[in-house]
Amino acid sequence: MAVHRPYGIDDPYKRLPTERYPRDPEAGDDVQINFHADRGVRAALVVFEHADGTRSEYTAQPLTDGLWTTLLPNVPAGRHGYRIRTRTDAGEEEGERFELAVGRWRSAKRLAHVETTATTVTLVLTAEDDCAEPDAAAVHLKLTFPLAGVCTTTFWVSPTPQRDCEEHGNGLPCDSERSGGVLTVSAEGIELRIDEATLEMVAYRPNPLHSAKQSVGFGDEQLRCRAAPTWLELPDGEVARFRLEYELRDDEELYGLGERFEGPGLRGRQWDVRVYEEYKEQGGRTYIPVPFFLSSNAWGAWIETDAPSYLDALGAKAILTADAAPRLAGTLRQHLIVAQQPYGVTQAFTRLTGDIALPPAWAYGPWMSANTWNTQQIVESEVGRTIAEEVPATVLVIEAWSDESTFYLFNDAEYDPVAGGERLRSSDMRFGGRWPDPKRMIDWCHQHGVRVLLWQIPVHKKLDQLHPQHQADEAHMLEHGYAIKHADGTPYRNEGWWFTDALVLDVTDPDARDWWFEKRRYLFDDLGIDGMKTDGGEHLWGRDLVSHDGRTGAELVNRYAQSYVDAYHSFVLERTAGDGLTFSRAGYSGAHRSPAHWAGDENSTWSAFRASIQAGLTAGLAGVSIWGWDIGGFSGEVPTVELYLRSTQMACFCPVMQYHSELHNAADRRDRTPWNVAERHADPRALTVYRAYAQLRMRLLDYVAGEAEALAAEGRPLMRYPGLVWPDMRAALMADPDTYLFGRDLLVAPVLEKGATTRPVTLPPGDWLDLWSGAAFTGGRVVLAPAPLERIPVFVRADSPRRDLLLGAARSFEVG
Repeated sequence: MAVHRPYGIDDPYKRLPTERYPRDPEAGDDVQINFHADRGVRAALVVFEHADGTRSEYTAQPLTDGLWTTLLPNVPAGRHGYRIRTRTDAGEEEGERFELAVGRWRSAKRLAHVETTATTVTLVLTAEDDCAEPDAAAVHLKLTFPLAGVCTTTFWVSPTPQRDCEEHGNGLPCDSERSGGVLTVSAEGIELRIDEATLEMVAYRPNPLHSAKQSVGFGDEQLRCRAAPTWLELPDGEVARFRLEYELRDDEELYGLGERFEGPGLRGRQWDVRVYEEYKEQGGRTYIPVPFFLSSNAWGAWIETDAPSYLDALGAKAILTADAAPRLAGTLRQHLIVAQQPYGVTQAFTRLTGDIALPPAWAYGPWMSANTWNTQQIVESEVGRTIAEEVPATVLVIEAWSDESTFYLFNDAEYDPVAGGERLRSSDMRFGGRWPDPKRMIDWCHQHGVRVLLWQIPVHKKLDQLHPQHQADEAHMLEHGYAIKHADGTPYRNEGWWFTDALVLDVTDPDARDWWFEKRRYLFDDLGIDGMKTDGGEHLWGRDLVSHDGRTGAELVNRYAQSYVDAYHSFVLERTAGDGLTFSRAGYSGAHRSPAHWAGDENSTWSAFRASIQAGLTAGLAGVSIWGWDIGGFSGEVPTVELYLRSTQMACFCPVMQYHSELHNAADRRDRTPWNVAERHADPRALTVYRAYAQLRMRLLDYVAGEAEALAAEGRPLMRYPGLVWPDMRAALMADPDTYLFGRDLLVAPVLEKGATTRPVTLPPGDWLDLWSGAAFTGGRVVLAPAPLERIPVFVRADSPRRDLLLGAARSFEVG
C-alpha cells in the first residue's frame, strides 16, 4: 500500500519524493520519511523501532498526489528500523522493515607511542573513549614519503590497514625526533611537526638555500592541519566517512578539485567531488572531479579515494569529508604536498598518479564534427568543403555513424548475425544505405591529412524492437556476467536519464574487455580509424553495485568513468601502434593519463564560453593538459559571428581546436562549420577569420606539440593560471582569471565581452611582446590591448627562444 525508497536511485542531486532525507543521517539529525500511498489510504504512520527494542509511532501527513511525509526527530546513534503502517476502510497494513544505521563522530585525542623504520613513522593514537594503555588503542596513522615534498598519511581504525601503505614505492628515508611534546618528522623536501597533545600538524618546506635534512634549512610554516581525521562510526563499528581539517590564512585561496565551471577559487563555497553528467549549465557539478586541491601558499592535498567527497571552504578552515569505501575497512590515505610554487604541487600530484599522456602530433591541428553528419555523403561533402575552402583540418569526429543499437556496426550495414561470443569483420558486412563504403571514406580522409575518430559509449542499450545481433550480444553479456552487477548478482541497468535501462560494461573484467573490444577491432584493423570519442560513463548509481575487481557502488560512481576511458585508451593505442587517441568527457584522478578531453555539452552563449575556459584551467591544475571545448558552443541556435570568432580565437591558442554541434530536430542547419555560420548570418567574416586562425594553428603545430611535451615531462599542463606561476603577483593576475598561459611563452587574453574592441590585460613580470605587432611592454602592469573582431590579445615572452618563430607565424596571419 506504500512505496518508500530510502535512497531513491542514488542520484546525488535529483531526489525522489519517496526518499528519506537525509539518506544517511548522523546522530541528532531529524529524519524525514517520505512515501507514496494508494488512493484508498485514510491515515498513515511510521513505526520507529529503536536500537534498544522500544517503539515510537509518528503520524504521517498527506501531501499531494498520494504523497505522505513524517519526521523522526533527533534520531540517536544506533542501528534502528522503521515500518510504514497505512489504514484504509478495510483495515491496517504494515509494510517491510527499513534499516536505519545512524553513526556518531569519533576522533583520536592523543599520541600513545611511535613506531619507526628507516622509511616510515607510525603513530599509535588513542580515541576519546579508549583507555590510556597504549596497547588498547586501535587507531593508527602511518607516515611515508614517496617523493620529495610529499608525505603520505595512511589512517586506519581497524586492526590492520587494508592496503599496502607503500604502494607508491619503498619511500624516501625519514628521521623523527620527540622533544617537548612535539614529534618532528623530516624527509627530503618536507618537515612535519605534530603536537602530541592536540595532534595538530604543521608542515614546512625547506629553504632552497639549505639541505632538506638540516632543520635550520626549513622555511616558514606552510600548512597547518589536524594530523588524523575524525570518523563517523556506525553501530557495528564500520566507518561511514572521514573528515579532514586544514586551517587557512585570511589571504589564502584554494584551487582545484578537478574540472570546475565556476572558479577559479574554492573559498566561500561548498563543493561536491563526484562524477556527474549535467547537461549544459553545469554550475558546481562536473564531469571530471578530482579530490585534489592546492593552496596559493604552495601546498596541496590529494585524498586517494574513489568514494564521493565534499569540500566545505566556507570558513577559516577547509573541511573535507570523504565517504568511506566499505572494502577498505576504515582506511583513508591522504597525500600532503609542499612545494616552492603552486604548480609545483600539480607536478607532485602527477608524479603520484602517473605521467601526463600526450596525443599524436596530428591531434594538435583543427578538428571538425557535428552530430548531424549521419551519412557518408554528408561527411564527404563537409570534408570536401574544408579542403575546397582551404580551411585546415586534421581530425574528423563522426558521432552518428553506428546502428544506434550495437554501437560497433555501421548504420545500414547488412550481415548475417553471429553468436554473441563471436565477432564480425568488415568482410562479413555488405555496406550500403547511409554508409556505402566507410573504408573508402576513411582512406580518402587520410589522403587529405584528416584522421578519423568514431563515437562510443560503455553501455549495451536496451531495445524494444527486434535486433538479432543485439540480442545475441546481450545474452552472451548476461551469461558471462560482463555487466556491472548489484550485490545480489543481478545485472545493473542504468538508472540515469541517458540510455536508461542499458547494461553497463564491467571494464574491470579482463574477459569482458576482450569480448567488447573484439567486436570493435575491425574498425581499426579493417577500416583504419584512428581513435574513439569516449562519451558517457557518468551514471553508476547505487551503493549496492559491484564490479569484477571488487569495487562497490560507493567507489564506482567516480572511478568507473576513468576505468572505462583507460580501457579504451589502451585498446586504441594497441590497435594503432601508439598513433591514436581517445577523446573523453568524463574522468577522475589520473584523467591526464589518457588524452584528450573536452568540456562537455555547452550552450552557444558568452557565459558558457567563459565557464568552459575555467573548466580547462581548473582541470589543468589536476594535470589534464590536452583539453578543448566546442567552438561557439555545442547546443542551441547557431552562435553569432562575434561569439563564434571570439571562441575560435581562443581555441586557436588552446590544446584542442574543435567545432562541434548537437543533434537537433530543427529544419535548418546548425552545424558550427565556418561556412554555415557565415551563410546563416550573411557575414563572410565567420569563414575568412576562421580560415586565418586555422591556418595560424597549423603554423603553430611545432610550438604546441613541443610545449605539450616539455610541460608534460615536468608534470604541468599546457594551459596555466599566470597568478599561480607568479604567486607574488597573484592578487592582480587572478583578478582576470580568464587570461592564461599557453605553453611557457604565450599569454592569451580571450575577449569575453560582447561588442568589445579593446581588452585590459595584466602582464606578468618580465618583458612581453605583442604577438601581432611585436610592440614591447614591461610586465607587472595592466595594458589596454586593441581587440578588433579579427584579433585576440596575445603576448609573447620577450626572452623566449621561440620568439622569432611565434612572431613570424603571426606575421603571416591574413584574413581574406
